[in-house]
Amino acid sequence: MRIGYGKIGRSMPLTLENCGNLGGDVEMAAVVKELALRHPRDTFVLIGRNDLSVPINVGLPSNVQNPWIEWAPVLRRELNARGLNHANLAVEEQITCREIFRDLTEDTIRDLDGIVLWVGQHGTTNTPVPSIQRPGQLTKPHDWSTYYCSFLLQGVNAWRDRDPLRYEEVYLNADARNRHKMRDLKWPLRHPILTQYTFNHPLKHERYGDFSYPTDFWKTDGVTHMDNPFVWYSTCRNVYSRLEINGLAPGTPFGSLVSYNDDWERPGHFGLFINEARSTGIKDELARLTIMRGWILPLEPSFVHGTWSTRSQALLGTKISAAPWERYYPQLHSVRCTLTTPSSGSGWATAKPWEAFAAGTVCFFHPAYDTQDNIFAGAPPWLRDWLRVTTPHVLERRVKHLNSEAGRADWQVIVHAQRTHFEAALQEKRYLDLIEKRLYGVK
Repeated sequence: MRIGYGKIGRSMPLTLENCGNLGGDVEMAAVVKELALRHPRDTFVLIGRNDLSVPINVGLPSNVQNPWIEWAPVLRRELNARGLNHANLAVEEQITCREIFRDLTEDTIRDLDGIVLWVGQHGTTNTPVPSIQRPGQLTKPHDWSTYYCSFLLQGVNAWRDRDPLRYEEVYLNADARNRHKMRDLKWPLRHPILTQYTFNHPLKHERYGDFSYPTDFWKTDGVTHMDNPFVWYSTCRNVYSRLEINGLAPGTPFGSLVSYNDDWERPGHFGLFINEARSTGIKDELARLTIMRGWILPLEPSFVHGTWSTRSQALLGTKISAAPWERYYPQLHSVRCTLTTPSSGSGWATAKPWEAFAAGTVCFFHPAYDTQDNIFAGAPPWLRDWLRVTTPHVLERRVKHLNSEAGRADWQVIVHAQRTHFEAALQEKRYLDLIEKRLYGVK
């Protein structure tokens, strides 16, 4: 089988160095490496734009191919020749870009046997399509949508047109901000997106002049319905799949750095890695600036690392710097306790607690973090009760206890239970099983 792999909305880094500061992006190389190793007879084709690394030179298996090494110079030449490397492309120029990308990539994508795509930043439309609100006009997407989203979504459409029931792409979404909203997708999804939170939401589908009816393909009532001949509506399902643990697998770029230490004798009491993240449209109590003020700084942490704006650092009255990847676990091993907080105001699970569980550092949970208790599924109930803190005062009291001589034994019990839970989750690899079930029909 030939399986396409990529990320919508951005270029994939294939090495840890190209992932930049701590905070994400390690998952793309991690998952394709695991899939390629588990299925050595199949070829995994990097159809998403990436850093142009030669796969085998950056630790990926020999059955991973990167056509962008050849495509990128051709794309650059064509865009330059037509004067399309400038800001604020006109609609007609965006259509020309779409055709250049199509000529370069669509044949490869259409002939694949399967597709796995990470969901990154994208717009409601990523290529000019008829406006719903203004009949007779075309939408005008952002330029980055043209360059990093349009060709993948149009390629998926061409691929699924072969047989929309037999072929269906597998989506992975690690970010609450990136839920499906693209109208570009012609065909609804019958299967859920693999995420870090379970939820449903509506999705529109541009039909590109195809007058077929939903009942020609979907026999189940309510799967999708037609509002007019050119747009379908469907319910997009998202299911928690323990996806957030993928970057910690041994042999993956970040997973290779994981080290466990259960020595209570550490210089620091409390510290954490936390990025500022988005605050627009988020309740004030869920904003990380508020959490820093009310939950974290009162504990006088031994360290705080992350990416924060100059303005927010000034408001907090402290300087916060990012840390390189190689300092992550040594820093975690320097403190006995840490805290994980909501990401972008969401109740999603993230990798942060698993990283602490793997390291041997007690990780407390803010009450608005992982609101579905997905991370604690399979863990002893007492562990959840101990790590979930309800107020800053409870957090302070428990941090002080675990850093006292009287709390040494309790700290040891907790870090051992965390590590056992982490090892069980890593052994399960639920997200890989779900991907493989979709690609191969295996259980």
